[in-house]
Amino acid sequence: MISVRKEGKFYVATDLVTNVADQGATEEEAVKRLKKGLEEHYQILMKMAPKGSKTSFIDIDVEK
Repeated sequence: MISVRKEGKFYVATDLVTNVADQGATEEEAVKRLKKGLEEHYQILMKMAPKGSKTSFIDIDVEK
């Protein structure tokens, strides 16, 4: 679940589970940048996972 709010002239999108956030000039840009930030967040977590553990990515669509 994500939250999108306007702060000044930017929109801020925040993932409420991980608290990862990003901003953009539009709601769509903020969500797009958040998706990229979450991918990077989870890539780092996968690198930190114990060797031999099974991990994978799945695609999740975000709806308004």
